[in-house]
Amino acid sequence: MKTNLPDFLSRRFAQSRYVLTRRWYLAVLAILLMMPGLLYVHNASGVYYSSVNVLFLPPPNAVGGGNTLRAEAGSTVQFAALVERKFNEGRDTQDLPQPTDAHLYATGVKHGIRVYLPNAGGQWQTNFNRAELRVEVVGLSETEVLDNMRTTLDALRSLSLKPQVDMGILEEARITTEMSPDQPMAAYAWVRNSRAEIAVGMIIISVAYAAAHLGDLLISAVGRKRATRKRRRMEFQAASVSVDA
Repeated sequence: MKTNLPDFLSRRFAQSRYVLTRRWYLAVLAILLMMPGLLYVHNASGVYYSSVNVLFLPPPNAVGGGNTLRAEAGSTVQFAALVERKFNEGRDTQDLPQPTDAHLYATGVKHGIRVYLPNAGGQWQTNFNRAELRVEVVGLSETEVLDNMRTTLDALRSLSLKPQVDMGILEEARITTEMSPDQPMAAYAWVRNSRAEIAVGMIIISVAYAAAHLGDLLISAVGRKRATRKRRRMEFQAASVSVDA
């Protein structure tokens, strides 16, 4: 038998409307329970964000001191990677997303510091060819972000200087660091909530629809079970009366 799609959809719509009319209170309850989620998304605030590149500069012409770290251009990149590993050693970075093309503020992090060696490669192959570290800081206030940025930059300078001092490298032969920009600045990054609100709203509607229909099935099943028990009890009582008669 061939099914007429418009008629089928019309019957399904009428059935759903009937269920929602009967079990409207279940749909309303589901909406009320999930409304805090929509309000949270609607009221979500943005974050303050700051980004600085720490450039590692090889010393000019050899003046002496035996700085083997500057023997090749790649050595400066390796030195920057060493500083990055030393900084991130022991830090709890599990809650921070891995470095990507997305800024830290766009990943949903409200408080965080991320220091990494930029990847100039593509999706299938990494390429770390720049002797620089990227520092990203996010927070809920401008003061918090700038304070954390200054603390992080000071720590990176110290980690860059210490191994060279320990190796006895002369000051004029050391790898130095330069900040870009030289003065950190914080900007406010707005959070675009419209898409999230639409997504949460669709979820709420779906849950309300499902709650009404599942609730109707459960209530109807319980009602049928009670009706069956009642009918059997009445039949049993009627049979007992007939026997007594």
